[in-house]
Amino acid sequence: MRNDQDLAPASKLNAPLLAMLKGVDGEWVAAGELAQTLRLGEQQLEREIEQLRGLGFGIEKEDARVRLVDAPDLLYPDEIREGLGTRIIGRKLIAYDRIGSTNDAAWDYAADGVDEGFVVLAEEQTRGRGRMGRKWYSPRGGLWMSIVLRPDPPAERATMLTTAASVAVARAIRGYPGCNATIRWPNDILIDGKKTAGILVETRSEKGLRGTFILGIGVDVNCRDLPEELRAIATTVARHTEKPIRRTELARLILRNLDELYLRILRGEHASICEQWLSMSSIRGRRITIIQNGRTYRGEVVDMDPVAGLMVRLDRGFVRAFKGEHVTVVR
Repeated sequence: MRNDQDLAPASKLNAPLLAMLKGVDGEWVAAGELAQTLRLGEQQLEREIEQLRGLGFGIEKEDARVRLVDAPDLLYPDEIREGLGTRIIGRKLIAYDRIGSTNDAAWDYAADGVDEGFVVLAEEQTRGRGRMGRKWYSPRGGLWMSIVLRPDPPAERATMLTTAASVAVARAIRGYPGCNATIRWPNDILIDGKKTAGILVETRSEKGLRGTFILGIGVDVNCRDLPEELRAIATTVARHTEKPIRRTELARLILRNLDELYLRILRGEHASICEQWLSMSSIRGRRITIIQNGRTYRGEVVDMDPVAGLMVRLDRGFVRAFKGEHVTVVR
């Protein structure tokens, strides 16, 4: 895994310069103003601009003025981190062009002792996976990332990671016009009834990794051609808004939301997260069928408990709790 080519080493992208050029939305900016604000000499500014051009950014110069006319839709860690402002999630990131699985990579980094909140991103996954080992289609144009987390105490708070991540992703997608994202328990994000994102939380029992969790997030953002077998059940964010989505912006939104919610988990504020989850889900009051350990249960969803999971009033009359990692919802 470590031999995969790094997409964007930190030294190759001047994130503050790029942020200034993006901030004026394609308008001209005086080169002198850029140099003064960034405390760069004239020649150094020229080198930084050429580096951005070399990474695919369209930058024009005219009469000592500069403007950004085009930007590649690539996941540059420095660009994501610029203005992120999180306390735990995303302080350090690495991105790959092509990788087997960001979750597998995150486990490798976790074994090496990376800081909590470390994020692995990829333009494409060749062995992406979802719950219960299902294959996750992960082409270019999507947002595929995994985060290393070490909640304390782990057993009590890990049950909330999927809930918090679902809220973080749905809330970020809802920031785009036309994208009324909803949550389908336990780990799916839908737009107009079709799946556009999923959450996967993994843990391991090996020595040195106990108490560590990898939170995987996959979002179909700008993926152009979904396989025929997925078109009836899946969609992309870009299909529901008026313009292509900048994945860097969406990643930043998700990481900010997740950082806020993760801090709430650490403070034990589970109920407030569940209320947000319920407000974006249509599952309360709905009849569902659940399969757990080969047995089938039917009933009506009455609530979400911060620790116990989904509360279902079974047809036999009593209420039972189901944790998302242990069951499959048939309908």
